[in-house]
Amino acid sequence: MKRYVLGGLAAVIAMVGALVVLWPRSVEAQPHLAETAQLRFVLTPASTKSGDNSFDLRVTDRSGNPAAGEVTVEPAMPQMGHAIAPITAGPREPGHYEIGVGLPMAGQWEITVSLSAERVVIPLLLT
Repeated sequence: MKRYVLGGLAAVIAMVGALVVLWPRSVEAQPHLAETAQLRFVLTPASTKSGDNSFDLRVTDRSGNPAAGEVTVEPAMPQMGHAIAPITAGPREPGHYEIGVGLPMAGQWEITVSLSAERVVIPLLLT
């Protein structure tokens, strides 16, 4: 009888330990930098969770001066065949934009950001 109790207790402890190790954790939102020959794009997600999300985007020339113009953002998840229609970023001030978008699935996304003829692809991992 003691063996069954000890075996059951060991199984419960192993399951709890596995859950602690394998439980998904959020990745801290970090700024993502991408550059072209003319511009620097810094995209900072509010969160790295899937679902409704917002991004802070700063676009400057290589000297650090704010870039002007219409910015479009195209989120896609090529591995799963998902793409979201292009979104026009809302300007907050020169060179500073805010984007709101629903990213419905955890995994690796590619955020394509365009300003005039300049275009970058920024990888973003969501949990």
